[in-house]
Parts: sequence; structure tokens; C-alpha cells
Amino acid sequence: MATAQQASGVRATYNFYNPAQNNWDLSGTYCTTWDAGQPLSWRSKYGWTAFCGPAGPTGQAACGQCLLVTNTATGASLTVRIVDQCSNGGLDLDYDTAFKPLDTDGQGINAGHLTVNYQFVDCGDN
Repeated sequence: MATAQQASGVRATYNFYNPAQNNWDLSGTYCTTWDAGQPLSWRSKYGWTAFCGPAGPTGQAACGQCLLVTNTATGASLTVRIVDQCSNGGLDLDYDTAFKPLDTDGQGINAGHLTVNYQFVDCGDN
């Protein structure tokens, strides 16, 4: 992937997708049209996020791709899978599988968002 598919200082809010409670069912997400038939192992491999960041593919082209997301305040990082789109200009991370693990100092939940860097990475699905 092109190195331009990354961004710094991006706002990341949270959403309650509750994938573990819903058997990692993509229903109700933008990407369900293309990715709902993926096996459970694919759907549950990474935490979920909606993507509307300033750099990288959009719409269907973003679905199923992975991001390495780093909390700029703490350095905590993890890989997430794009399952939805958003309109906040950044990321909308699933609370349990992505936002909470990145919010290692609790300041993100207090502020209602994290400031993160992200880069597109290989999901390792092949």
C-alpha cells in the first residue's frame, strides 16, 4: 500500500457496535453488503471501526481493510478492521474492541474522543 495512506492527529470517537454480543454480525454496518459473508474468524480477528479519515480509500474500497491505530497521548496501539463509514472526519472505534483498549489512561472516555495516528496495514488474511 502507498505510504500516503496514513494520517496523524486524527479524532477518534467511539460507537457501541457490540460485536462480541452479536456474534460479530456486520448487520447494520455500511460494509455488510460486501463483507457479511466472511467467516467468523475474519469478522472477529480485529476490533471494529468506522472510517472517514483524511487519508486512504473511502466507501466500498475501505471495507475490510485494516488500520494500525496509535493513541498519541499514551503510545498504545492496535490493529482494527474497517466495517463501517462515518462522518466525523476520523474514526469511530467500537468501544469494547478498540476504543477502550487504546484509552489506557482513561482520558479518552473523559474527553469523548482520542487523538490518534493511523496507517493502513496488511490484515494478514491471506
